This record gives sequence, structure tokens and C-alpha cells, in this order.
Amino acid sequence: MSVRAFYQTLYQTDQLFQFRNESWAIDATEPEPTVLVVMPEPLPKAAPRPTVPSVRPPVLPHRSMPQLNHKVLLLADEELDPSNVLFLEKILKAVNLNVDGVDLLNLHGSGDIDFAELVHGKHIHHFITFGVPFSRIHLDILMDRYQPVRFFGINFLMADSLPTIEADQTLKKRLWSALQQIFLQR
Repeated sequence: MSVRAFYQTLYQTDQLFQFRNESWAIDATEPEPTVLVVMPEPLPKAAPRPTVPSVRPPVLPHRSMPQLNHKVLLLADEELDPSNVLFLEKILKAVNLNVDGVDLLNLHGSGDIDFAELVHGKHIHHFITFGVPFSRIHLDILMDRYQPVRFFGINFLMADSLPTIEADQTLKKRLWSALQQIFLQR
């Protein structure tokens, strides 16, 4: 098979080159036609793309981790009125603790605090949140409320907010049961 016949078979409908003689008739006495290679025109230079200044999301101030003095950390995320504080004192007294023996942090109105350093540093033994989801404090812990879980040598407990628990007898019982598992059963 000649080169011309090969290209005719391979590229039957495409025209990749031009012949001086436009005839496709094959004449054995005629030498192979000269192939003219058609070079594509160079593409025009593209206009430079305009630079768009990078837009960064605003940086929210992170509060530094407050100094913790105890091994029990309680978190809340609402304004606590005196009745809520009295209720918390009763809860703590039931498990042989008092307000002066725990660290109570109220995140209400505060910026983001990253608790990952605290957890990985193992500065505390018990971490109890009242109405504060773990995602709010940048911890990736999935757990059910009132079901204590131990991670990194720390007992975690997630409960409803103090006013919600105080108003519901069933939630009080669930909290009491969870606190017994953490503090009273050894």
C-alpha cells in the first residue's frame, strides 16, 4: 500500500494536506505528488489576565485559653441568673464538689475559643458542657447528651443548658445518672 493510499484510507474525510494536483486518481507512471504542509497560523498572544486581589475571610479574634486552676471544667453559653448558679451549686454538691473547686467558663458573647490545645494537653480530667455543642469550641467529638465518654484520658459529658435542665425533672434525672457514672462509680 502506498503512502498516499494509506492516508486516503486513514483520513477519508479529513484533509490534512493539499496536493498540487487535486486529482486523486492513481496513475502508476506518475510520481507521488508533492505534499504541501499547511502550517496553522500562530495564535495571537492572549491578553494578560487581570489580577484579582485575593479576598480573605475576616479573621475573627480568638480568645486565648483562660488559666485553669482545677481538673473539672464546666462550660455554659448563656447568661446565668442567681437561680441557675444555685442549681449548679446543688448539682456539684451532689457529687462532692463545689463552685470553688471547678473552673466555670461562660462563653456567652465571647469570640471563638479553641479547646483542642486544652484537650491534647490533658490539663483537665472532666469536661462538662451545659448547652455548648462541641463544634462551637472546635472539638470534633460526636456523642449523645447525658452519655459520658472518655477521650484522651478526659471524661466528657454534654448536657442541656442549666435553665433547661432546671425546668425538666426528666433531664435532672438523666444528668444525675451521668454524673454518678463519672464521679461516684469507681
